[in-house]
Amino acid sequence: MTTSAAKVVLVPGAWMGGWIWEPVVEALRGRGLDAEAITLRGLESDAPEASIAEVRLEDHVQQLVERVSDHSSRPVILVSHSYSGVVASSAADRLGDQVIGLIHVGAFVARDGRSLLDDWGDSTEERAQERADIAAAGDLWHAPTRQMLDYETDLSPSQREFLSSRFTAHPGRTVLDPAVLSAPAQEQPSTYVALAASGGHDEAWNDAPMVAKAATGWRRMHLVSGHWPMVSSFNATVDLLDAECRHYAAERS
Repeated sequence: MTTSAAKVVLVPGAWMGGWIWEPVVEALRGRGLDAEAITLRGLESDAPEASIAEVRLEDHVQQLVERVSDHSSRPVILVSHSYSGVVASSAADRLGDQVIGLIHVGAFVARDGRSLLDDWGDSTEERAQERADIAAAGDLWHAPTRQMLDYETDLSPSQREFLSSRFTAHPGRTVLDPAVLSAPAQEQPSTYVALAASGGHDEAWNDAPMVAKAATGWRRMHLVSGHWPMVSSFNATVDLLDAECRHYAAERS
């Protein structure tokens, strides 16, 4: 199978639409991959807050399932980032063999019966505070502020301005709803890309989620980057995704 025979669908994380992946999509297309980005419901730039608050995790999972199904039986590679790892691994669980590979970039991964916030932060108190903030905001998960992005040392000032100007509120219920899987995500053909702003492979994998660490059959990669490598480490991100997509296409051949 050639890489052009497989569809590559890039799914944005929280607070972002497909715009975050569009430059990567264009670069991958320039290398011969048939790539596209999706904007999940409620993450459109002009979505009213009342509509955003109504979106559930199931809405996002079903939206991705439908997008992949639009390509009939064509093999698909899913690329996730952050929040959307839950969406991509949940959708892959339903799509079966049509998904020939998943590439999770600094992502959360679905665990049956658990929500994203069940594995959020470093303590029970921190998770409880995040849930309380979402409830107080009317079921909205607010994006990091411009000042918070100052702690992302791998981003330039212009990159921080770019992100903060484009972020939107995220549907809060999507990170509170438990995922539903028929089989563990560890059984899916996957690559996990751990992120660390400094250091090598081992340092990056120290903070990888337990699902990824426990998945002995997954491919393990890393990028020297903070949380938004498609912005701060663009070329390295494109190179890695290109190589991994070609790997999965060759595996299916």
